Amino acid sequence: MNKKIVENKYLNALLLLMLFSAMVHMVMLLFLTLFSGNLYFLNYFNIVDASYFLPDFFSSFFGTVISFMLVLAMYFIILKINNIE
Repeated sequence: MNKKIVENKYLNALLLLMLFSAMVHMVMLLFLTLFSGNLYFLNYFNIVDASYFLPDFFSSFFGTVISFMLVLAMYFIILKINNIE
């Protein structure tokens, strides 16, 4: 993987390691969700451990729906900011 995120090669390697680890983590959660049928594994609040602050809300069906809406909103905001064509 020869991608350049920042100029500093040490920081770039760290960021690429974090990105790779996040991708592996998401693939594992996707498989867990598919095999268990439990969408809670893909709940964004669960992934970023926000569920420790309000566990009853974030683990509910409504919290999961809000989680997916937040992820979609962040995706489109990042897409708009990067202006990739």
